[in-house]
Amino acid sequence: MEKRFFLYLAPICLVIGLAPLVLLGQTTSIQIPPSIGEFIIRIVITRAIENNNIKREKLTYKRVYTVENLNDNEQVADTERQETILIEKNGIERMIESIRNGKLVKNSRVSASRFELLKVLEAMIMLDDFAIIRIEFLDGRPCYVIFFKPRPGQKANGDVEEIIARSEGEIYIDIEKFYIRKLSARMIRPYARGGILGWSIFNLTRANIEMLQEEFEGIIVMGSVLIIDKYSLFGIETFEKQTYTYKDYQQIQ
Repeated sequence: MEKRFFLYLAPICLVIGLAPLVLLGQTTSIQIPPSIGEFIIRIVITRAIENNNIKREKLTYKRVYTVENLNDNEQVADTERQETILIEKNGIERMIESIRNGKLVKNSRVSASRFELLKVLEAMIMLDDFAIIRIEFLDGRPCYVIFFKPRPGQKANGDVEEIIARSEGEIYIDIEKFYIRKLSARMIRPYARGGILGWSIFNLTRANIEMLQEEFEGIIVMGSVLIIDKYSLFGIETFEKQTYTYKDYQQIQ
C-alpha cells in the first residue's frame, strides 16, 4: 500500500516541489501551496461533469428523501416527509411513494433536491480558498484532505452562493480517481434575506452538510447526503434533518 501511495503522490511532488512528508499511521502531514488545492478542485469538477453524463446514460437508481423535525437536543421529534423516487435513464425522475406526516399521498410531485454537487463546487471555486492539509486513508484508499473557507471580499449571488460564502469544511478527494469521497461543511455566519427596517423574513442560522460518494461498476455515485439546518420564516423557527439516501443502482440493459 505504501508503494502504491507514493506512486499517486509522485506526480504532484514533481510539479510543486512538495515539502518532506511525515507518515503518521494512516495520516500524512503535507505542505502544499494553496493554489494546488484549487487546481485539484477544478480537476474534480471536470471529472464530475464527465461522470454525470455517464451515470445519466448508464444507471438507474432510487433516491429516498426524508425530512425529520428535531428538538433542541437534536433528537428526532417526528418524521414530516419521506419520498422514494426512481431515477431512470437521462435523469428522469418518477415518484414511487410519498408519505407526509405518516399518511400516504397520491399523485405527489417530486421535491427538488436541495443539494446539487456541481452547483456547490462551482460556487466554491468562485468564493472559497482551498488548502491541502493532509493525506488520509479512507477504506484503504489515500485521499487528499482539502480545507476550504470563504475568500474575503467575494460577492455572492443567490441562496447557494450565500450559504457557501458563509461556510467552511473539508473535502476528501480520492487520489487515484479524483472524485470526492466525502464532503463536510458547516455554516460559520448566519444568512438573512427579505427584510425591512432591520427585520428579516428569512433567517438561516445553521446549515451543516455531510456527503458521501462511492463507486458502482466503475461509475462514481452518491451514497448519502445529510443536511441539518435551523431557520426562521416570518418568525416561525424550524430545526430539521434532511437525508438523501441513494440505493438500488443498476446498469441499464
